[in-house]
Amino acid sequence: MDEHGVAASMVCTSETCPDLAELSRAAVGWPDRFRVAGLPLGETPEERLDGVRAQLDAGFCGIRIGEGLIEAEPALLDAIGAAGAAVVAVGANGLARVTMQLAAFLNRHAGGVVVAPHFASGAPPDLLDRLPGLDRLYRHERFHVVFSRHGMFPREPLLAWARSVLARTGWERVLWGSEYPVALYRDETYASTALWIDGTGLDPTPAQRRAYLADNAARVWFGPRARAARPLDPRWCRMELKTPAPVWLFPHGALDVPEEANRRILEAFLAAGGDRAGSYRAFVTRLLAAVDPRKFPPV
Repeated sequence: MDEHGVAASMVCTSETCPDLAELSRAAVGWPDRFRVAGLPLGETPEERLDGVRAQLDAGFCGIRIGEGLIEAEPALLDAIGAAGAAVVAVGANGLARVTMQLAAFLNRHAGGVVVAPHFASGAPPDLLDRLPGLDRLYRHERFHVVFSRHGMFPREPLLAWARSVLARTGWERVLWGSEYPVALYRDETYASTALWIDGTGLDPTPAQRRAYLADNAARVWFGPRARAARPLDPRWCRMELKTPAPVWLFPHGALDVPEEANRRILEAFLAAGGDRAGSYRAFVTRLLAAVDPRKFPPV
């Protein structure tokens, strides 16, 4: 963040690395720089609900929740709304499947917001024209879309969808997201995710560009949702519920690497200068080129 002039950030994670203890440590240790969004973790609906309430009580400003749980466990949304926090909603097809649930959440809870990362999962550009309820959701003053995971989507369909989104949100309700370090695995860099907007033809004014890169996030995450953070009780840090998954390197899963192997590669990459010194793809390619095949038995 220091190297790229980023003053503050919202940090989130997923079921493949549900490290709530580390999120809590960031929020407590650097209260001016970090806001964090947690996860519904537990083996029963009751346990997930209690865990979400504990995270919100510990100063988490939002909860990342998939569309399956949005449908199956509506009490989670009400707990988030009662805290005046954010639903970080993830799913598919522009979140069309949970339109009614998210709209009802916003109507019930005047302090709650919905933030949809990864371009709200992307969708055909005419989807919002075809679904009036979804169109109204995107026009809601407390519905926000994060432009992140840029390299995962084919470029032209993504730009068409982004234009459709902007026609509803304006530049006041879209936020830049780096998804770092996962962006590295798609051969992006921290800087390239921020500069992506400049080569799109979406043509924000200087004020709109600043709103997208900084001001909107400052308002959403560091405004009324900011609460004093305190350490999360260890009983809610359930890393044993982690979903095992390989790391998918480079666009469209060209190479699957075991998580621990990627961890060692990533640490070496950062120690060598990180994306200031070149791309992750180039670094991994050099490692592969240096392998002596004579040291390995035939497959």
